[in-house]
Amino acid sequence: MIRVIVEHVTKSKEDSERLMDLVLELRNEAMKQPGYITGETLINRSDPTNILVVSTWTSPEAWDAWDKCEARIVMTQQKMLPLLKKPYWVNKFDFARVPRGRVISIT
Repeated sequence: MIRVIVEHVTKSKEDSERLMDLVLELRNEAMKQPGYITGETLINRSDPTNILVVSTWTSPEAWDAWDKCEARIVMTQQKMLPLLKKPYWVNKFDFARVPRGRVISIT
């Protein structure tokens, strides 16, 4: 599995609200894609123009296919990018494997 985090920084709070509608529309399309597992959207409490979209995919290849999908490209370039203060960025993360029984202490 792979977790993908996309960060958006919009020009205004109003643009953030519009972006949220577009994110939901895009997620509806993503849900139809092979390999999509789940997604969530996070809004920065201290800066509502900062939005993270987190999705989980079965494999990097499943994400890459969605990333290159025409529906996603059209939505991001034509509708989302004009709302952004700067280009969005994408980070892909693999799940860490922690051995059974291992306890991590944060003290």
